[in-house]
Amino acid sequence: ANKDSITTGAKEEAKLWIENDRIKLCRGHDLTPTCVALHAPSGSVAYSGSKDNSILMWDVETQRKLNSIVPKWNPKTCDFTRNSGEILAMSASDDGRFLAVGGRDATVKIYDVRQKTTKNKAVVTETITKNDDQYNIRGIVTTFEGHKGPVTALAFRSQSRQLFSGSDDRCIRHYNLDEMAYIETLYGHQSGVTGISCHGIRHELPFSSGRDRTVRGWKIDEETHMIYRGGAKISSADCISAIKDDYFLTGHDDGVLSLWMKDKKRPVAMVRNSHGKGASTLPRGITSCTSLGGSDFAATGSNDGYLRLWEVSTGAKPSERGLKSIGKIPLFGFINDIAIGPKARFCVAAVGQEPRLGRWDRVPQSKNRFAIVQLRDDNDNGENDDEAEEESSSVTQESDAVDDENEDSDES
Repeated sequence: ANKDSITTGAKEEAKLWIENDRIKLCRGHDLTPTCVALHAPSGSVAYSGSKDNSILMWDVETQRKLNSIVPKWNPKTCDFTRNSGEILAMSASDDGRFLAVGGRDATVKIYDVRQKTTKNKAVVTETITKNDDQYNIRGIVTTFEGHKGPVTALAFRSQSRQLFSGSDDRCIRHYNLDEMAYIETLYGHQSGVTGISCHGIRHELPFSSGRDRTVRGWKIDEETHMIYRGGAKISSADCISAIKDDYFLTGHDDGVLSLWMKDKKRPVAMVRNSHGKGASTLPRGITSCTSLGGSDFAATGSNDGYLRLWEVSTGAKPSERGLKSIGKIPLFGFINDIAIGPKARFCVAAVGQEPRLGRWDRVPQSKNRFAIVQLRDDNDNGENDDEAEEESSSVTQESDAVDDENEDSDES
C-alpha cells in the first residue's frame, strides 16, 4: 500500500509539472534510455543513448529531435543481436566537438558531432526547420577496441581531449583524442567499474567507482592511485560525480549518498535512505548522481518517482561539510542518468522502465523518455547562480519535506 501511494503521488505531481511546461518528456527511444550528455559549453544540444541501440540528438530549446546519430536496432539490417548493441555510457568533450559512446559490444566509439559545413547555410537552417531528422553531423571518427567486457563508464577530463573508459573487465583505459590514440590501461579495481568522473582546475584526478566496494583516485603522472573504502557496512557505488578538485559524490545501491574528500579515506558526510525504502523495506539504490562542476549543487536519481536535489557544503572545517536536501522533482521510472545544463538553468535525464545495466527490476507503468527539466525561470538572472539555483529549487520543487526516514544523515 505504501508503494502504491508513493507511485500515485509521484505520477499526479508529474502531470502537474508537465502541464506547467516545467518537464518535457520527449519520445524517441523504444527501450529504456541509459545515458545522456550535453553539448559544451552552450548546453543547447543534448544526446541520449538507449538499450534499443539508438543514439539521438536533441535541441533543448525547441525540445525536439535533431538527428538519429545511430538508428535503433532492426533485425532485417543488423547482423548482431539487440542485446549486444546496447548503449550504456556516453560523454561529450568540453569543446563540443566529440561524443564518446560505450556499450555492450566492449568498444568505445568517437563521433564528431559538429555540423557538416556547407556553402549555403540558409538551406541547412530551412531543412532543419522542416524536418526533424536533417541535422547532419560529421559522424563516426574512430572505434577503440581493447576492453574485454561491456563499457559501463566514460568521462572526459575538463578542458582537454583526454578520455577515460571503464568496463566490466575491471580495467580503465586512457585515450588522447588529439591523436586519436590509446595511451594506457589503469589496473586496480577487483570487480567491474560502474562510474568515472573528472572535474577540477588545480590537480584534476579521475575518480572511479567499482563493484569491489571501493572508489579510486588515479594519479596519472605518478602512475599510482588512492583507494577509498566506505567501511564494512557500505555497499558498492553505482555512480560517481566529481564536484571540485578535492571533493566527489558517490551514490550506492543501498541508498547511501556519500560525500568524499580527496585526503580522507572515509566519507566526510553521508545520507542514508536518500530515496526512501521500497516495497520490501530495503532502501532504494541510487542509480545516478551528478553535480554542477565547481558549485554546491547536485542531483540524484532512483526509482522512487523523484529526481532529488542536494546542496553540498565543502567548507574548511569538518562541521562545514555536509549534504542537505533542497527539493525533489517528480520523474516516474528509473532515472538512469542526469546532466545539468549551464548555470543549472535546466537538466536532462534518461528515464525508463529498467535500470541501466540490467533487467533485475522494472517500473512497468513508466514510459521510456528523454526528459528535459526546467530548474530556473528564463528571467531569473541572479548574481550568484548557485544561491539562485538553491532558492529557485526550494521554492518551486520542495512541495513537501523529505520523509523523516530520508533525513537520517550521518556526518563524520
